[in-house]
Amino acid sequence: MRSLLVPLAAVASGWALSATDAEATTLRTLNTGEMVGLADLIVRGTVAEVWTERDANGVIWTRAQVTVDHVYKGDPATDLLIVDQLGGTWAGLRSDVFSAARFSADEDVLLFIDQGERSGRNLPLGMMNGKYTIRLDPYSRAPIVQRFAPSADRPYDHRFIPLPPAAQRVPLADFEAQINGFVAAPVEVK
Repeated sequence: MRSLLVPLAAVASGWALSATDAEATTLRTLNTGEMVGLADLIVRGTVAEVWTERDANGVIWTRAQVTVDHVYKGDPATDLLIVDQLGGTWAGLRSDVFSAARFSADEDVLLFIDQGERSGRNLPLGMMNGKYTIRLDPYSRAPIVQRFAPSADRPYDHRFIPLPPAAQRVPLADFEAQINGFVAAPVEVK
């Protein structure tokens, strides 16, 4: 199964990744313009539920149901989205996929989605690169966005992710302005 998982994941996400038997993962971090250009759908919403499933090929997927509050790019009628990410625990079987986006219920998220034509799945673009948690900066009291992906073998709860250093906090309003600017005037992605 491991020999199937790694190639399948690389094809499904469009990026290199490592599975259970690997020690390191390298993903190129995309800038906002590249993310906007490559994403089929960009939304803000709230994670309603997270569960795992095993597909017909025996691959374990973690699925998150997201109630969409705002569509920045894509079908404006999108109000509910199922987001898939390789890995998880199902019926006692565990598949760790490092650099995978992780979700928890009631998490406020901003997502860049690759709507996989071949797989039929909505995947976070570039795995963890395509998922931002929106949270309140306790000092400025303004919402900020942040990427965070814990080790695949650790539980995830968005309420306990560490606050980034002050210089690395990105206000949600600034990030949304960047997204809207790139949607209006896309950059060519090479």
